[in-house]
Amino acid sequence: MRSLVPHLRSSRRLAGLLAGLGALAAVADACTPKESHPAEAGVAEGLADAEGPRASSEEAAAPRAQAALDAGRGSVVTVGAAAFAVSVTDMPAWPESGTGSKRLGYLRAGAITQAYDKPLVNDDCKDGWLTLVSGGWVCGKSVTIDLANPRVRLAPKQADRDAGLPYRYGVNVGDGTPLYRRVVGEDERKKLESGKDKDKEKDKDKEKAKEAKEKEHERDREREEAAAAREGPATADGLAVPTAARAPSETPEGVTGEDEAAPPPEKTKDAGAARPRLKDLRGRGALVRKMSRGFYLGLDKEFRAGGQRWWRTTYGFAAPFDRIAPQGGVTKHHGSWFLEAPISAEGDGGATEIASALDGGVAEIASAVGFAAHGAAHQILPNEERTKVGWGPELPKRSAVMLTGRTFKVDGVLYHEASATPEAPKGFWVRLGDLKLAKPAPPEDLREGEKWIDVDLTRQALVAFEGRKPVFATLISSGRRNPTDKEHDFPTPTGTFYVREKHVTTTMDGDVASDGPYSIEDVPWVMYFQGSYALHGAFWHDAFGNMRSHGCVNLAPEDARAVFGWADPPMPEGWHGVFAKDEKAGTRIVVHEDVPPRRHKRPAPTE
Repeated sequence: MRSLVPHLRSSRRLAGLLAGLGALAAVADACTPKESHPAEAGVAEGLADAEGPRASSEEAAAPRAQAALDAGRGSVVTVGAAAFAVSVTDMPAWPESGTGSKRLGYLRAGAITQAYDKPLVNDDCKDGWLTLVSGGWVCGKSVTIDLANPRVRLAPKQADRDAGLPYRYGVNVGDGTPLYRRVVGEDERKKLESGKDKDKEKDKDKEKAKEAKEKEHERDREREEAAAAREGPATADGLAVPTAARAPSETPEGVTGEDEAAPPPEKTKDAGAARPRLKDLRGRGALVRKMSRGFYLGLDKEFRAGGQRWWRTTYGFAAPFDRIAPQGGVTKHHGSWFLEAPISAEGDGGATEIASALDGGVAEIASAVGFAAHGAAHQILPNEERTKVGWGPELPKRSAVMLTGRTFKVDGVLYHEASATPEAPKGFWVRLGDLKLAKPAPPEDLREGEKWIDVDLTRQALVAFEGRKPVFATLISSGRRNPTDKEHDFPTPTGTFYVREKHVTTTMDGDVASDGPYSIEDVPWVMYFQGSYALHGAFWHDAFGNMRSHGCVNLAPEDARAVFGWADPPMPEGWHGVFAKDEKAGTRIVVHEDVPPRRHKRPAPTE
């Protein structure tokens, strides 16, 4: 077998440039139906962003490592990702090679993982494919055992898997802020930011187009005059109509009335008010792009260079320090994990059926999930005999509770027991009137213990289940609706879906007719389930419980991380993204809403 060393040496020679400010450009996806699947434009293998929580450990990997050694795969070595995104495939071949290979996920630059040290060399990877201990193959050109390699050592920091916000974030405070591929000096920066070179090119193009149009008009006039001289069109009195008197509808072929009657678009009165599109903001050379106010960046660190102060982004780009305002999460909202199962109908206290509790429906109250509907709700603390009650701690608005089915009554008021949570390990009691109950829609073919996620658009609620047992619940923000105005209508699709892929972070951007361009780098804890629609963390608002998004299902960052780590497919340690192996391998997601009541037309008045 050939040694890994020659291949790693060639890989090192390719890694002479610093990863600092030379990372690949970021392109991403928006939560709108017309946007495509998120992808990194400059990634060598054309791969999308991804990553997720740890799913394997050194203890779990040890038996596999020994088995591989016994099977001749070689010893276990530690490798670092030396490209912005390193594809992990299910066989030693690229999916584009027509071999049936599939991408399992990817690593982000600087990620550390373990692999076996005997490479498999073929035409797809001259440096040899390495088998990861966590599963899958990576091309040796994109990884290195030299962890001091600049592409590994100087790569932007890895995402914090233990925090709702995997990175630090900043918001652009003004239109036109530049984003650079490298640090530029003050003179070059002024030149690039002024846009003079680009304006000169535009002026030249306009001048050429104007000259060509004038020549075409001149040729048209000459042809028309010659034709009129030969056989001018007759009128009622038999006289020819002079060419100059042609009606606007008779504009010569190749020339439009708009061209003749209207000034160029850039000179019209309202041209300056037009919103730019993302493509209009793209730069060239050292300039990645210009940013509109409100664009978000993932921040790696601040530094000084060229006599200026900069932010280095998580993509390795440079942004002027004074144009970016650091942005922490704006919400403290979070959902609840439930620590005990509800009682059965035969259990202690029995199960109560509540009519009209769920918008006129009937539901078994054991395992019902509700949310504190107002700011005056409190936990109820009864005495031991349950003959008296007192006020306990405040139950913050939007708090999630699961009812166990146990009840008691004092002075004609019925109180319900809420399941224990990490915040209230002994459980507590509540009044049903203080809650807004969720109304889940379990699938008919639900398997016992199956993980699935219920998204209730009517009540803006998400409940994670294992079988019919709720394990986690929180409030969400889905797509805002305005059915009468399509430009302001962003519906979240309803139906049954499956988690298709998971990304620790990915960039989302797009052009929205009503709002203009937007861009948010490294949106956290993203789980795509239908086209460009996803469940993901949203650190830029605190509107959970209300419609807000462009169609995706927004969760508070800590909630998104919780659901991300719980849902399938699991994320191997060190990976930044993972893809479901087949169509239904990911966790099932049921998105539903109440059918609006039908409006009855008023009968026409009779005479």
